[in-house]
Formats: sequence, structure tokens, C-alpha cells
Amino acid sequence: RELGARGINELHVEAGGKLNGALLAAGVVDELLLYLAPCLLGDPARGIAEFRGGLSRLSDRVALTLHDVARVGDDLRMLARVVPKGARCSQE
Repeated sequence: RELGARGINELHVEAGGKLNGALLAAGVVDELLLYLAPCLLGDPARGIAEFRGGLSRLSDRVALTLHDVARVGDDLRMLARVVPKGARCSQE
């Protein structure tokens, strides 16, 4: 609300799992720009978003819709939008 009052209607955030999880849990994220490299890090690598207490039900997940996928070198660049709570995602 404060940013909107200042005339800021778009904010780009590059963050770690804690801040990403907090922003997603607060419902203030509407779009994600994700890069996927052809590598597996395995456990205990850091995930993209940390949710307090984890997800106890699959229905608690943050659903996304893909709006663009492009190859950038060996990586994939994906533009995904957050599906509003209560709306059905394409996987349901």
C-alpha cells in the first residue's frame, strides 16, 4: 500500500528463500521470472521459497500459470503468474 501511495506500481525483488516465501505467503507477488539451469543440486540445496511449517496439504501450494518460456543459452527463462487463491490452476 505504501509503495502504491508513492506511485510505485511495479517492484522487482531478487531474494533468497526466506524473503521469497514471506512475500508469496503475504500474497503480494503476482509474477515470477524464473531461470532453470540444467543442473541438479540435491539436498540440502536452498529452495526458491521457504514456507513456515512447510506445506501440510497440496492445496496450500502457490499455483502458477506459465506465460512465456524461452531458452537463454543452456538455461530456460520462465515468466509465471501467481494464480489467485480460490482460482483453479491448469493442473487441477
